[in-house]
Amino acid sequence: MKTPLLALAWLHCLWPGVDASVFRVANPNVTSALNPKVRPRDDDPSDFGWVKRWAAVGDSFTAGIGSGSPIGNPLTESPYQNDWYCARYDTSYPMIMNDALGSSVEDFQFLACSGDRTGGIYKQIEELEGELDLVVMTAGGNDLCLDACTDVISIAQNNLDKILKGNLELLLDALEDKMNDDSVVVFNGYAQFFNTENEDCADNQDWTLFNLLNKDALKLTVKRRKTFNDLVVQINDIIKEVVDDAKDKYKYKIGFSNWDLWPREGVDGQFCDPASTGEYPDPDQPELQFFKPDTRIDLTGELRKRDGTLERMYSNETLWNIERENRDRSARVKRNIYNSLLMHSPNPQAEARHLLQNRADKPSRANCPDDEDVDIQPASIGLPNSIAKNFHPNELGHYTIASWALQTVIDLRAEVLDVPPPSCEPVDKFTCWQDTDWKGYANEPFLNDQYEDFCDDVETGDEFDGWTYDDTFAEDTPDETQFKVTLEKDGAGSAEYSKAECKDSMSRIINGCDGNDPDNPMDWKFGGEWKRGRFTYQVNPQRENRPWPPPKETSGNCKGWYHGVWSSYVIKGQGWATNDWGQDTLEPAASDCIGGGLTLWRFKYFDEPDEDGMEWQADFNTPIWVRSRCFKNNKAVKEAGGYTDGCGGND
Repeated sequence: MKTPLLALAWLHCLWPGVDASVFRVANPNVTSALNPKVRPRDDDPSDFGWVKRWAAVGDSFTAGIGSGSPIGNPLTESPYQNDWYCARYDTSYPMIMNDALGSSVEDFQFLACSGDRTGGIYKQIEELEGELDLVVMTAGGNDLCLDACTDVISIAQNNLDKILKGNLELLLDALEDKMNDDSVVVFNGYAQFFNTENEDCADNQDWTLFNLLNKDALKLTVKRRKTFNDLVVQINDIIKEVVDDAKDKYKYKIGFSNWDLWPREGVDGQFCDPASTGEYPDPDQPELQFFKPDTRIDLTGELRKRDGTLERMYSNETLWNIERENRDRSARVKRNIYNSLLMHSPNPQAEARHLLQNRADKPSRANCPDDEDVDIQPASIGLPNSIAKNFHPNELGHYTIASWALQTVIDLRAEVLDVPPPSCEPVDKFTCWQDTDWKGYANEPFLNDQYEDFCDDVETGDEFDGWTYDDTFAEDTPDETQFKVTLEKDGAGSAEYSKAECKDSMSRIINGCDGNDPDNPMDWKFGGEWKRGRFTYQVNPQRENRPWPPPKETSGNCKGWYHGVWSSYVIKGQGWATNDWGQDTLEPAASDCIGGGLTLWRFKYFDEPDEDGMEWQADFNTPIWVRSRCFKNNKAVKEAGGYTDGCGGND
C-alpha cells in the first residue's frame, strides 16, 4: 500500500493529463493590503468597480505553485480537483489581485495551470466563459524547453528567435472573442533569477537539488547565470514586442507589466546575492523574491543535509528510475534536436499556428522535440510541490507581481477613460543610519568640509529616465565616506537638480543625525538618507569595522628610542588623525614642537583595529632628547587633536 506522501506524488505526476478547469470566487469580501482607496467616480481609473468578470490564465507563475496554501483537494470533484492538479495556490498573484479588486467582482475564472506551455494556455483561453472585463496572464517561459538544462540552450534560443512570438500572438487573438469592449488585458513578464556581481554563489553554495549518483553538478558561475538571465530578458523583450504590436488591434486594451526591475534594483531579491548565506528563508536576505532549496555548504565542504523529503517519499529503486528518466530524456533531446518539425520548417511560426489552430484533432506540440505531442511541461517528474516550486516566485514575489499588474490595470483603464493616469506623489522620508544598526561612522568636521564641494561637482543625467552620481572621500581611511544623489527613474514630469537643495540636504543629514547624544561625546556621524520628492540624498560612511562602541575620547600610545645621534618614534592612535594620513595633524604638530628635523615619516591605517583598538600607526625619526618636551607631556599629540597618556622609551 502506498504511503500518503507517495500517493500525493503519484497524483502530482498526473498534471500533464488533466484539463484546466475554472476556479471561481463570487463576491469576495476580503480586505487586502493592496486594496486601493476606492473613490466612486466614473472617471477615476483607480476605482476597480468596473471589473465584474475577470480571469487569470497562464503557467505556474500565474498558478502560484508553492505560494501560500494549495487550492482544492485531489479527492473532491471538479473544479476543486483540478485546482490541486494545476498547483493553484491561494497567495498567487491572481488571488492577491482578486482581493484588491474588491466586492464588485461577480465572477473570477482561475484557469492557470503549472507546466502549461502556450498550447495549453491557448486551450485555457478557449475554455473561458466570455464577456470578460479583465484578463491577466504569464506565458511563454515553458516554451524554452529547459528541462534538460544546458543541453537545450540552443533549442531555447531557437524558440525565442522563431517560435515564441507567433505563439504569443495566437493567445492574444484567442482572447478577442472572450473580452468585452474597452476591457483590459495585462501580460506579465518574468524576472531574472540571478545576481551576477561575483562568484561567491558558485564557489560557496551547492545548487544540486538532489544528487542521486553523487556526481559533480554544474556550478552556477557568473557566466552561466548571465546566460539564463539573458534568456529571461529576451522573453520579456518578445512579450513587450507582441504587446506593442497589439496596440489598437483588438477591442481590449493590453499592457505589459515588467516586474523584473524590483528584484534587481528595488530589493536584494535575486538568487546568488552577495548578502545570501544560501539558507532559505535567509535572515540576511529577507527580500528574496523566489523559492529556493538550502544551498549552504558547511565548513567541511559538504552540502548541508536536506530535509529528507525525497528520501522519505521514494525508494532507492524509484530514485534510480528518476535519474534514468532524466538521463534518457536528455539523450532524446540531443538526438532529436535537429529533427524537430519546428526546427526545420521553412516557416516555423506558420507551423506553430497550424498546430495550435487544429487542437480539436489532437493536442499540439509546444516546440520541444521530445514532448510526444503534449502541451504541458512534465518537468517535475512526480516531484512534490515543495520541490517543484523552486525557481518560482515566493509569496513576496507574488505580491510584487500583483502590485505591478494592478498599476498596469490602472494605467490601461486611464486610456479607456481618456484621462491622465494617476501618479503617486513622492513622500519625503528622512532616515538616520544609526537607527538601522549601521556600524560605520566618520568625523563630523571632515564631513562638513566635503559636502559643498560634492554638490558643486554633481554631474546630472536625463531628468526623465533618472540618474545617480556619487563620490567617495578619504578612501582607505577610517573616515572613508560616500556622498550620493539619485534622481528616481520614470518620474512624472521633469526634475531639475538644485545645488542649494543638495547642500541643504547633505548638511541636514550630517548634522541632523546623531547629535546631542551623551553616549557620543565626540559627535561621530553615522550618515543617513533624505528622500525629497524624486531626489534621494545619502551620506554613507563606509568602514563598518571601526572600534565599537565608538570611542568617547581620543587615545593612543607612544614610544621613543635613543640611537646615539638620532631618535625614532612609533605613535599609534584611535579617534584622531582619521582621514589625513597624519599630514595635517600629527606630522606638522610634531615637527613644530621639535623645531624641525623630523625625517623618515611613515604612516599607515590598519585594515581593522589592532588588539588595543588602535586604527593607525606613525613612524618617524627626530633629533635626540625631544621626548620629554614634546611627547611625554602630550604637547605634540594634543596639538594634533589626540592623546597618548605620555610616551615611553629612553630618548
